[in-house]
Amino acid sequence: MTTFIFRNDADLDTAEYARYCGLIEAAAPLVAELSGLALPECITARPVTPAQFIQRQTEDRVCVTGMALDSVPALPEEAATALLEQVRTNTETMVTRFHPTNRAAILWRGPGQPELTFMPEVHARHLRPSDRQLTTVFAHEITHLAQFALRPELATAPLRCKLLDTGAGLPPEQHRNAAALTEGHGQYVERLVSQKLCGEAAIGALHGEPEPSDLYKELKADPAAPTNNPAYSRGEQFVAAVVEAGGHPLLRLLLAQEELVPTEAEIVDPAPWIARLQRAVESDTPAPFAVVDGHLP
Repeated sequence: MTTFIFRNDADLDTAEYARYCGLIEAAAPLVAELSGLALPECITARPVTPAQFIQRQTEDRVCVTGMALDSVPALPEEAATALLEQVRTNTETMVTRFHPTNRAAILWRGPGQPELTFMPEVHARHLRPSDRQLTTVFAHEITHLAQFALRPELATAPLRCKLLDTGAGLPPEQHRNAAALTEGHGQYVERLVSQKLCGEAAIGALHGEPEPSDLYKELKADPAAPTNNPAYSRGEQFVAAVVEAGGHPLLRLLLAQEELVPTEAEIVDPAPWIARLQRAVESDTPAPFAVVDGHLP
């Protein structure tokens, strides 16, 4: 059972603070049921102000980038330093611009430090979510923390895979897309939670629920908005195909081993990837994947 440590950094009043605590605690068992993963033993949940959010997200992205760079051998120090500065600048710019569209986020500084963070001020002014929607949003983010509890390296896998695959001279379609896998799984669980709560597998507001602000809609329509990346939907479709083929055991196997992360091409067309993985498992041979256990867990 997951224990939550709540930190009221946004100085919410008692009623609103209690509301958020209750919704987060309600989301956790749904994630445990529907994600196929075990949750972390302890999660810090922290409502913050927009200024706090921008600063903390920027520092977190720099920290995770540094961990990814440390895991990649032979990267020149000058190149690593330049990349860290670029990440800091780009993250601060993007989060500052698009934070009115942010629903919630996670912070990850390594095993044992999972954190869920969100901006009640943005919720009130822009997202205007119902309790149902907030529960699904928190479920999405808690799913990421469960992924990283299963394999901490998943937190740094998007950049690490990109650096390694680029360094190996692979064409773009053969680059592994770890972000599509983890975000797709989060969105997949979010939709299942909505289905469980109200019978409708939805992302976002339902008919009759409050609509977001005009600024939210304007920013969401911007092609540069982070959530407009097609990897989210493609990743969700990929995860759904994996679960249909082999259930949660196959999904856990996929998440637990970086060599199994699908490429850009395989995210778009998962059938051959799934067939190859199943043949490798059934034949107990490492090619084309290094399946450590040889059998589905």
